[in-house]
Amino acid sequence: MGRNVTEGRRGALAALGLVAALAALGLAAALAAHDAAAWVRAAALGAAPAPAGGAPCAGGAPCAGPASCAELSPSAQRGRRIFHRGVLASGEPVEGRLGASGAALHGEAAACAGCHGRSGGGAAEGGVAAPPLAPEQLSSADRPGGPHTEATLAAALLDGRAPDGRELHLVMPRYRLDGAPLADLLAYLRCLGRDADPGVSPEALRLGAALPLTGRFAAAGAAARDVLAAAFAEVNAQGGVFRRRLELVVADSEDSLDGARATSRLLDQRVFALVGSVWSGDGGDGGLDRAGAAARLAADEVPLVGPLGAGLPAADPGHGVVFHLQPGLDVLARVAVAHLAGAPARADARAQALVVVHPAGPRGDAFLRGARAEAQRRGLPAPASLPFHPGRFDAAALAGAAARQRPRAVLLAGEGDELSRWLAASPPSAGPRPALYAPAFLLGRDPDALRRAAAARVLLLHPGPLDDAERLAQRALAAFLERHRIPPRHAAFQASAYAAATVLVEALKRAGAHLTRPGLIAALEGLRGFDPGPGPAITFGRNRRVGAYGASLGAVDAGSTDVAPVSPWVEVVP
Repeated sequence: MGRNVTEGRRGALAALGLVAALAALGLAAALAAHDAAAWVRAAALGAAPAPAGGAPCAGGAPCAGPASCAELSPSAQRGRRIFHRGVLASGEPVEGRLGASGAALHGEAAACAGCHGRSGGGAAEGGVAAPPLAPEQLSSADRPGGPHTEATLAAALLDGRAPDGRELHLVMPRYRLDGAPLADLLAYLRCLGRDADPGVSPEALRLGAALPLTGRFAAAGAAARDVLAAAFAEVNAQGGVFRRRLELVVADSEDSLDGARATSRLLDQRVFALVGSVWSGDGGDGGLDRAGAAARLAADEVPLVGPLGAGLPAADPGHGVVFHLQPGLDVLARVAVAHLAGAPARADARAQALVVVHPAGPRGDAFLRGARAEAQRRGLPAPASLPFHPGRFDAAALAGAAARQRPRAVLLAGEGDELSRWLAASPPSAGPRPALYAPAFLLGRDPDALRRAAAARVLLLHPGPLDDAERLAQRALAAFLERHRIPPRHAAFQASAYAAATVLVEALKRAGAHLTRPGLIAALEGLRGFDPGPGPAITFGRNRRVGAYGASLGAVDAGSTDVAPVSPWVEVVP
């Protein structure tokens, strides 16, 4: 059940041949219905009780799994987490030790799927084979060494002993599992290779999106919905993904860009995953609703790919299943400080302070936290904080308070017309103005806002690139919209929805024909520098759920009111 650990840990463990762990293990799935303590006692005596509702195993007979696994039991669902992620029902990592070396394995490093594959088909690497674990193969009389019994499986798992008593390969972990986790794991192994997550059938795959279809944001929600539907229609016209057509189910988040309640309704409708949904790290429809929806996503391991929304915090409550395509507000603030650190110092030696003007709450706090973290990393003074209550932005008072600190730069965050109001209220300066950084989504498109932004040389933080490749991607998106007769509107929502659909389809293809949510999560984690079309290249990892750690800087061109690049893409350390 050992896992071949990739990335930084892979080299050291590969030398031990970890990919072949449990070469003789193959836990027979029929144990799932047993009382685990009785099974352990029986295994220690060299016999085992017969499984309820399954093929008998007593007297050394083979064990076989059920014929149908259309819906996993709660025990089997917990066992699947052990198999795929190396996590117990308590949230604690699975523990095991390699044979002669005694090297410890924990969590994902000990997960069965790393060696035997997500569907239990087996694998080989370094001259050592990890055998298949499907119940019919484990119980086959043609199996090398003969079919497993419960007693021999117990010895293989707990003591690293083969059915004939010999010690297994040194890469075979000896696991610390008590009765309950054993029962859960065995319940899942009965269905290994035949389990089906909600929303998956041989013919179709149900995918959900929580979008505002009524209320203030209805037009934006409809624009995103149309793009998702058209993207899936193109995939279906080419035969789907492993011959499954993609079906889109949309739940109305009404007058909210949070989407928590709509997400819960989609889970009730048994969608497999979510894509291009509105999702927020702040209150939205209410903290309890958001916490409940996030907990359900995490408990059922439901991936949410490409949440829609401007400047979402990178550390929103997604519990490892929310995959952001764009950098959050914290990353945008870090890019501003990184750019400032590379700019020439001001002649006025007193003008060294950094001032962060931000809304109170999780989003504004993320912006401040990012600025302070990057300033500390680069040896700059800690930025001062000027918070304001959302909806109560006193531009004149805040601009005056910032000016009194004689700052080298001001970093401004908000959610509406704060940038335009700040520029209108900023007091005149006898000397050079401090640099002003703001997320690009704060830029108003009315002539006065553009004129003021150009005059003040506001440095706009774009979550995507501003280069020739991005312009080509935007033209490709325009052609896509024209091809499907979708009017171009709410460009940010349309581009984000298109990128989310592109990333999800790519991950579905990589996940394979035997599709599971853990398998999709693993496929997403494997994306490296993937081009989603509009937006930055995407890289995820086991501990990385934000696809891009960087931004571009632009400024309004006074002559054309277009945004021109000021610097190339600025990357920061995750």
